[in-house]
Amino acid sequence: MPPGTTASRSPLKRLDHMTIGLLSVALSLSAANAFAQKSIRFLTAGELHASLLGVEESTRLSGRNYIMGVIDALMLTKDAKICFGEQTEINLLVDTVQQQLMQRPDLLRFNAASVVREVMVANFPCI
Repeated sequence: MPPGTTASRSPLKRLDHMTIGLLSVALSLSAANAFAQKSIRFLTAGELHASLLGVEESTRLSGRNYIMGVIDALMLTKDAKICFGEQTEINLLVDTVQQQLMQRPDLLRFNAASVVREVMVANFPCI
């Protein structure tokens, strides 16, 4: 090759770089897809129960806050079918859910929000 000229890449080297690039993109998309699939899985009542019984205070607070979030969302619906007295405290609500989870282990496999809703409707109905 004469001096001052640049060597062009061989088609094989370009193919190798293209293949590596495509594989990188494919792997990235696969990882993103796997992450997205995991993120849509809902909390089970068993997982909620485990957090309420957790050793760490932050874990127990996480379960407690989850219950309050579900109740807050339920109260925003037009037909909540749940009524609390003015003096109803969060501890009573959390204890009610926790009691049901301990007494009815068959509930542990269900969606946590659904179980919280059903426990609230059964124990705090509007009369």
